[in-house]
Amino acid sequence: MKALAAACLIWMYGAFSAEPSWSEPQAKVGLNVSIAAPAFWCPYACDKNEPRWGAAVEIARTALASGGHKVTYQNSPYERALYEVREGRIDATVPTFKGEASDFIFPKHAVSSTEYCFYVSQDETWRYSDLESLGNIHFVATSGYTYGQMLDAYISANLEQSVTLLRGENIPDRMRRLVKMERNDALLDDRLLFEFERDDEDLINAGCLPQLHRGYLALSPKTPDRSKAIAEAFDRGFEQIQANGQICRILEKYGLTARFVPHLNERHCPRQSRTGKD
Repeated sequence: MKALAAACLIWMYGAFSAEPSWSEPQAKVGLNVSIAAPAFWCPYACDKNEPRWGAAVEIARTALASGGHKVTYQNSPYERALYEVREGRIDATVPTFKGEASDFIFPKHAVSSTEYCFYVSQDETWRYSDLESLGNIHFVATSGYTYGQMLDAYISANLEQSVTLLRGENIPDRMRRLVKMERNDALLDDRLLFEFERDDEDLINAGCLPQLHRGYLALSPKTPDRSKAIAEAFDRGFEQIQANGQICRILEKYGLTARFVPHLNERHCPRQSRTGKD
């Protein structure tokens, strides 16, 4: 009898241990997803200590929360955030362009759309129209960003000669100071980032690049199975919060219209009125 009982216990142990709990797809259990982004990226990503984390961060958090997943958010300079995600120390950064991190894992749905523009002092007559119009202009931009293939090549070829790249924190304010102090003729920045909740009458828009860039929740290539599970969970959640209107309510908190998110329009957010900020 004891031998039979022992045999039964061995069989039961084998049956339960043959397929451990972690063999289930990770997205079926609650994940704790870590996200990092700069604190000065409002309205995309904002200070973690403020009530509003940023529209892109909140879209990611709400989409994942709809599937029972949690998000922890921290602030980090963008190049540092990309490095930490690439090394697998953090799950994701947002919003990221595919050209900035081609080895990362991306969901199919983007969370934002970005337009880059040049800004100059009010008394500056120069205006941007194409690469040739840059001429003798010395402009400042952000290190680690991609501005499109042609302008990226121009920046690389003219770095320190007619282009300055900044790293670290509070880059928009630092770029403004460089132009106002006449150390640079112009700055190149995300239009929404530059103009959001700021009244800067000293600098004016001098022309924008034609290409729009889609921003994504960019996930670590170091842990591909986990990242793919997060991407799939995000996509399912994104479609849910788009259908139930939650995504529109997030945008309204920041005074943004549906145009902030690719493929979203006023039909999805019928109550919204245009704000002029996009």
